[in-house]
Amino acid sequence: MVNLSIRADVAVVGAGPAGSSLASFLRLQGASVVVLEREHFPRFHVGESLLTMCVPALRRMGVSLEGADFANMKPGALFMLEPTRERLRIDFSRGLEGTFPYAFQVERAHFDAALAHHAEALGADVHYGAQVRSWVEDADGVCLSGEWGSVRAQLAVDATGQDAFFGRRQRTVEQLERFGRAASFTTFAPVRSATARECVGNGDILILLVPDGWMWLIPLSRERVSVGLVERTPRPGVSAEQAVSHAIEQSEFLVDFFANSNRVQPFRRIANYSYYNRTPSTARSATVGDASVFLDPIFSSGVTVAVTTAEMLATTLVASLHSGSPLEMKEYRAACLKAYTTFDRLIERFYRPEWVQNVFFSAGKDDRMLREFTAILAGDVWRDDNEVQRLLLASAARTGPEIT
Repeated sequence: MVNLSIRADVAVVGAGPAGSSLASFLRLQGASVVVLEREHFPRFHVGESLLTMCVPALRRMGVSLEGADFANMKPGALFMLEPTRERLRIDFSRGLEGTFPYAFQVERAHFDAALAHHAEALGADVHYGAQVRSWVEDADGVCLSGEWGSVRAQLAVDATGQDAFFGRRQRTVEQLERFGRAASFTTFAPVRSATARECVGNGDILILLVPDGWMWLIPLSRERVSVGLVERTPRPGVSAEQAVSHAIEQSEFLVDFFANSNRVQPFRRIANYSYYNRTPSTARSATVGDASVFLDPIFSSGVTVAVTTAEMLATTLVASLHSGSPLEMKEYRAACLKAYTTFDRLIERFYRPEWVQNVFFSAGKDDRMLREFTAILAGDVWRDDNEVQRLLLASAARTGPEIT
């Protein structure tokens, strides 16, 4: 095992979209960066659907997804009620003025690797297979270490995603119980049915609202479709395979959708996964992306919020480096809170059938309201002219802790 001894302005733990994006934005502002990733890339990861406001942030980083063989254009999102098949399509090109008009579905293994390699190309020092075991902070900086060696940095950032290394180590991670509690998923191919072509053939993600939860159907390259079931109250003793297979078998729509296709990925499950970190930063440490907050993924907000807030965090970190002062996180936390609270409130409402029926699906009859919902679902959540978002932010959570 190589025994490294590294010094850098900023140490980033995790090379997923949040960590690699942060490293790139830091390099663009001249900071020295070391990234420590426990896995070797490429590696499987779920979460294939981006929101549109991720695209301009990636471009500012220097990454374009146009023409990438792991990315398919995503012009919208189709929401459907099971079993009535009532539907509402969100067309991202019809958002509010300034909302970016399209997004992408990506294969995360290759997307994440591309972002990490881009950070390396910009000069970030990225180490794979480097799992951090110790995180020690003092008045002058942070020391991270593991079997691979150690890193001494003025500032450190947890970008470990749902592992939330820093928060779980500090015991400051708190579960959000009001959302889905388990996601079971796999991938099918070749998906060629007329039903599939109608619903996702142009690149839309399909969100199917089912009793006590929802399902995603995401079109990928080579006629593959990622399918997942998110349950609010998982049934004891039911495996991921049983949960997904049962959901498909009980739905005439899904039977038609997956006709003559076969499973090409193993069944997987993530359980008890919505949470937030009550103490997301200290004088020398910060969190970004899912290490700060992870929400039920019904609106695919995770990667987009991670990339966009990574850009904001980079500016905050560089200001601290230049001044030599402890981290001042007030503006960054306020920006994060606005995004996370918006999606928190919207997700909570999607578990209320009467709200979905009477408010969301009715929005299709009101052009302004539909455009405002579209802007939110595009990730365009840092603006002040969206009345739907203002009402969401003004409301309180019905149950459970608030994101703070």
